[in-house]
Amino acid sequence: MIQRKKQRYILPLIFTLLISLIVGCTNSSTSSPTNESNSNSDGKVQFHLGETINPEQVSNFNPLLATGNWENLFQYIYEPLFYFNQVEGELIPIIATDLGTWSEDQKSFTITIKDGVKWHDGTEFSAEDILYTFNSLKENKALDRYQIWGDKRLSEVVVEGDTVVFKLNEKFPSLPFYLSTVDIVPKHIFEKEDPATFLNKEPIGTGPFVFKSVNESAIILEKNAEHYSTPPKIDELVIQRFNNASTLTLALEKGEVHASTGTIAMPSIPKLLENSANKMQVYPGLTVFSVIMNNEKPGLDDVAVRKAIQLAIDRKTLIEKGEMDAVFPANPGFLPKVFGEMADDSLFENSDYSYNIEQAMKTLEDAGYKKNSNGIYEKNGKELSFVYNMASNAPAQNKEGTMITQWLQEVGIKTTVKLVTWPELTKLAMAGDFDLLQNGIEFPPDPQASLEVFHSSMTAPIGENTTGLNYMRFKDADVDKWLDEAFAADPDKRKELYAKVQKRIADLAPIAVMYNVGGHVPYRVDKFTNFKEDVPVFSALSLSQVELK
Repeated sequence: MIQRKKQRYILPLIFTLLISLIVGCTNSSTSSPTNESNSNSDGKVQFHLGETINPEQVSNFNPLLATGNWENLFQYIYEPLFYFNQVEGELIPIIATDLGTWSEDQKSFTITIKDGVKWHDGTEFSAEDILYTFNSLKENKALDRYQIWGDKRLSEVVVEGDTVVFKLNEKFPSLPFYLSTVDIVPKHIFEKEDPATFLNKEPIGTGPFVFKSVNESAIILEKNAEHYSTPPKIDELVIQRFNNASTLTLALEKGEVHASTGTIAMPSIPKLLENSANKMQVYPGLTVFSVIMNNEKPGLDDVAVRKAIQLAIDRKTLIEKGEMDAVFPANPGFLPKVFGEMADDSLFENSDYSYNIEQAMKTLEDAGYKKNSNGIYEKNGKELSFVYNMASNAPAQNKEGTMITQWLQEVGIKTTVKLVTWPELTKLAMAGDFDLLQNGIEFPPDPQASLEVFHSSMTAPIGENTTGLNYMRFKDADVDKWLDEAFAADPDKRKELYAKVQKRIADLAPIAVMYNVGGHVPYRVDKFTNFKEDVPVFSALSLSQVELK
């Protein structure tokens, strides 16, 4: 069967309402930026993209590695077979000529690569590069973060001229969406190295922008004038590095940068949008920010404690005061509304999982916990006291973490806050070296993949890196069974099984959700035009088309 139509998921009504609200805030007059930062001394047109990037995030430029990099960079330099557009909920062919062809038995998926694709060093791109990339994931399990390979998934990749055939052990209808998560790397460079450790300091890709340099203040990319599609209209993409969201937001206000990938001091949104030069693109998406609980740690291995933490978090206040209504409500059963009817709407506002300090304390007391002289619940002489890890130099996250730890204190759960960098958060989560950890979990654009975050095959014992995104070390035989059954089921059966999984996750509370994030992307329209607003405006598809007014 040939996939001709773009794959879509239904976007929630709240998206439309939120966009209307934000557009309504942008009716004041335009003011000119105080810094003319549109060209360099050579007269080259520069687009300045601002982002908070720590030194640890430029330690490698290998798109196959999960840590030590700023992942958004890769979409400008490298390309996947398909791109998942979160704004429209669709797949877009990138290196592939179209959305591929399924065999009659649904166990073979074939794509054809586009003509004229070249690596930045002039080497011809070929299907062998695709074969090498996917085989690297197969041979290095730590690189296969979404487990594309496996007993019920990919079994073999075969090259036939300019076509690539993905062969499956069983039906895996979500495969094209998983393929969108893998950037293709150059075989002629990576085969000389160990792809699991290669730092790739001078990245060579096929994308619309070419790596030029990196320093303490910026990552500088040049346009790929030989790009097989439409070469960028700007000469350079300058990714300015900031220490925190507040200074980045100030630079946006002054016009010193023209956009961000989404980092912004959230309380500044109303002021930012008073100037009609500034716009905000908002869409739901594939990241759920949560308090990740290590289900193998003493205390957190008790469902009563986890449920108390779940009940202690006021999600509405986090969204209103921490994120200025620029994110979306999260599902206690984890599956976000970007997946339409597959998400169980009944769970979102269910009082059983909503903020309730009194019920949180009752849950603990019913489980045999009693408050000690310090007002902290304990059982068998062991206090409920945990280390709470969250990102440093992240004002909104720090504000939200402060609110959450105060609510936990009110319940009778003690926390010791530890600030670490974003890369360190990922390392802690993967290795299980944490009690509580505030971060987002981003998953492939597929409801099965979202819920398989909780499959036991996606985790590992404390001290070993997880094979998937199950940082919680959560295990439940029924959840595994239902997800296995849903894997190749028809849509109606999938919906039924997903509802069971979501309810079980909400009841066992292996994670305490905060909110769902796709994008809240600030950008300026006073100096540049032709942003593609039907895709993320900071994406390579958009920034390769922007031009000076």
